[in-house]
Amino acid sequence: MTRLKGAPEALAGAYDLALLDLDGVVYLLSQPIPEAAATIAALPGLGCAPVFVTNNASRSPETVADALRGMDIPADPAEVLTSAQVVAAALRERLPAGAPVLICGSDALRDTVTAAGLTLTTDPAAAQGIGYGMTPSVTWRDLADLTIAARNGAMWVATNLDATLPTPDGPLPGTGALAEAVKIALGRGPDVVAGKPGEAIYREALARKPGGHGIMVGDRPDSDIEGANRAGLDSLLVFTGVVTPRQALTLPPEQRPTYLGWSLAALTEPHPEPDWNDAVDRIECGGWTAVLEGKEIRLSGQGAELDAWRALCELSWAAADMTGYDPTVPPIPVGEAAEKLLSA
Repeated sequence: MTRLKGAPEALAGAYDLALLDLDGVVYLLSQPIPEAAATIAALPGLGCAPVFVTNNASRSPETVADALRGMDIPADPAEVLTSAQVVAAALRERLPAGAPVLICGSDALRDTVTAAGLTLTTDPAAAQGIGYGMTPSVTWRDLADLTIAARNGAMWVATNLDATLPTPDGPLPGTGALAEAVKIALGRGPDVVAGKPGEAIYREALARKPGGHGIMVGDRPDSDIEGANRAGLDSLLVFTGVVTPRQALTLPPEQRPTYLGWSLAALTEPHPEPDWNDAVDRIECGGWTAVLEGKEIRLSGQGAELDAWRALCELSWAAADMTGYDPTVPPIPVGEAAEKLLSA
């Protein structure tokens, strides 16, 4: 019945590969998350290799690695996997060598596709494949040519379908928002989605260590975590990005992680496993107890705050699935410690 797993020692020690999302996990916009550098440096000593996995196709692996090192985060280009690389791999696997490909996107996407042995074309009628990604310079003409090429039978591979992208001005239209315009005109979406939550980028990451056991670390349940679940990978949801522990209580089954952590540092920490104690309405975790009473969940006890959220998430998810419990109903605190935690 348990969804959240436990780890008696450092979590990363149970995995060969740690697939790390970037924005919201390793850094936030342009600022490194405090624990990231030390955690990533510690991974090799735990027998776990990092793979920086990003839906952003506008930067090359070399550029990404340089940016990370500029934040004092250890990174090598060989440890970076961009959705542009996955687009190129998908096109290379499905098209003959030298096939003409129409690119709607960045120079990095163009360079990656040509490095894969394919030929660039600007003629939508000649294209056998399409590589589509987001840049601020994408025009209506670009989207129109993409539509024409796809309608003529070219295989359409998109870097990702993220509806928004983070900016200092807040979320703005992303790759998926523009792809939706093409979908409306064409009557269908891309043939392959390279980035998360599509499975292709997870397969490509795991191929870097055949037979390895990987874990996805992300801050976006609808992208990082959902994709990991589709690919059959364990996942760690961290709260340094877009989701709070309270919001995690309402996650649907396809977006629920295997572990919870305040930050990337959770990879170097043990994780207590929520304990059902043979009860269907009671969870204990690290000194906290969550109990389902009718249509409400009550929290009592004391201890590490994250253990309380582990107990609450475990019970909230199970109750929502089995009893129709409404996970948007706020948990009821019992005692001073629970009151302090839930009122924060």
